[in-house]
Amino acid sequence: MGFFSEFSKALNGDESGERYAVAGHAVTCPHCGSHRFFESSALPDGRAGSFIGLEWAGDSAVTLICATCGHVDWFASPKLVERVS
Repeated sequence: MGFFSEFSKALNGDESGERYAVAGHAVTCPHCGSHRFFESSALPDGRAGSFIGLEWAGDSAVTLICATCGHVDWFASPKLVERVS
C-alpha cells in the first residue's frame, strides 16, 4: 500500500485504505462511519521518558487513520490489530 497505488485508487474512484479489526471487532470511524483506514505506528508521549531521553524504550502504538476524514484512532496493543480483506 504505497502512496501512488492509493492515489491511483482515489483517481479511479475506488475505495482507498484497508479494513481492520481489533480484538475481533470491525473498526469503524467514530466521526464519519467509514470502514477504511491507513495503518501507521507512533510512540506514545511519556513526559518522564522524554525528559531523560528514553522515548525509544517504550512500545509503539498502532494508529489507524480514516481514509475518508483523517480521524486518528490509537491502539496500544499491536497484537490485537489485524487487517481484514
